[in-house]
Amino acid sequence: MSKKSRKKAKAKRFGEGSARAAVNAATYGAGNAFASAFAPASVVDPARGTNARGQRELLVVDGYNVIHAAPRYEHLIFDHSDDPYSSDVYDRARTALIADVAAFAQRRYEPVIVFDGAGNVSADRPNLPQAGVRIEFSPTGVSADTVVQHLCTEAREAGRACSVVTSDGTIQATVMGKGVTRISARMFVEEMRLFDADVKEAEEAPQVKLTLGSRLSPDTLAKLEALRNRMR
Repeated sequence: MSKKSRKKAKAKRFGEGSARAAVNAATYGAGNAFASAFAPASVVDPARGTNARGQRELLVVDGYNVIHAAPRYEHLIFDHSDDPYSSDVYDRARTALIADVAAFAQRRYEPVIVFDGAGNVSADRPNLPQAGVRIEFSPTGVSADTVVQHLCTEAREAGRACSVVTSDGTIQATVMGKGVTRISARMFVEEMRLFDADVKEAEEAPQVKLTLGSRLSPDTLAKLEALRNRMR
């Protein structure tokens, strides 16, 4: 597939045409926990991209769901090559996902990855941003799904467009519609595969402009390089 074709395919997957049809309370039953969010029929879906207040579209990534749904990350679980004595089985998988999310988000999205706190060595792991990506570990007793749903609902109520990277059916059923769209783990990984292909092509022919990497700021590129170096 040529770069031009890949660009058109990406626009189709993640551009203006990516918004799903709005759903309402009747879709999932009156007892749905988020039914009230869908109730106002007059609510207009927020435009994709940056809104009038200068807020970029929110990109919420369901961390461990994507890691377990994609061989790209799953094979890194239990990989302790960076730290043989570490008891954190997800360290390298998380690092790889964070680097990919930073590359995918660029300047279009404000990215946040939500990880289930129960899947970590320490329940008090600090939520420190990495490579411009906000990291959220769910608090003790709270699932990552709940945090994802809260972030999406909060964005929707603020009139802010939001995209969710997940293959979790429960999340899809509770937050889709009214400005919230879904990017499946498969679609996200395919975009990263194309990004890797562009990087390899640029290394072999430096004069070729990247379709994705060329739009990253030098600071972001440096942070991504530092993350990727940790995985070598």
